[in-house]
Amino acid sequence: MDHSGIIQEINHAFNIRFGYTNDDLAGKNFAVLFTKEDQLKNRPESEIDRTIAEGSANDENYLVHKDGNKIWVTGESVLVSANNEKRIVKIVHNIHAQKQLERFLLQSHDFLDTIFDSVTDSALLVLDTRLRLVKANTGFSQLFEIKQLPNKGCRLTEIDHPFWSRADVKQLAVNFLVTQNSAEEKILEMETKTGVIKRIGFQGKVIEGVPGAERKLLIMIKVIN
Repeated sequence: MDHSGIIQEINHAFNIRFGYTNDDLAGKNFAVLFTKEDQLKNRPESEIDRTIAEGSANDENYLVHKDGNKIWVTGESVLVSANNEKRIVKIVHNIHAQKQLERFLLQSHDFLDTIFDSVTDSALLVLDTRLRLVKANTGFSQLFEIKQLPNKGCRLTEIDHPFWSRADVKQLAVNFLVTQNSAEEKILEMETKTGVIKRIGFQGKVIEGVPGAERKLLIMIKVIN
């Protein structure tokens, strides 16, 4: 796009995933890809403003497919300069299936234990808006060397590991809830019960459900090699 959001060119992958050809979009403002609701909220303009001011901007919202269907996407707009001209490159990822799964999990009375616990390479922790435990997977107990998973409803500080008593960890969880979007992965150090220092990636994502349902916070933790 140019610096005002006018589309210059799309690549073949965008055409395949979202139906539009280059002729469909060239010369149009990228706001046409947003829903009417997001257009009324000035989300396209806000994204351009943040990109110009900060050099890049992340987003997560619906993109309207050429056939009219709404697809949940995440992406990043990056400001680039070439030949004394400013351009914006927008990278878009289709995460619609992931979003549907998140909403299904939130509405389900049980969090599909087999699916949740099948994730073994990351520790998963689901919290309510008061930062009380809803669920943890077996990968969580393995990473933090906890013999028995903490009880539902317990506070973070009640988890049997000093990592969860740290003020910076609690503040990160609060920040994840406040932003309500996919948060950038934070790299932290954690000391195991045996004294080994591990570098871990710490990321949070708010899971939205049906209107009126309480939001949940999914925390994903993995060891960084």
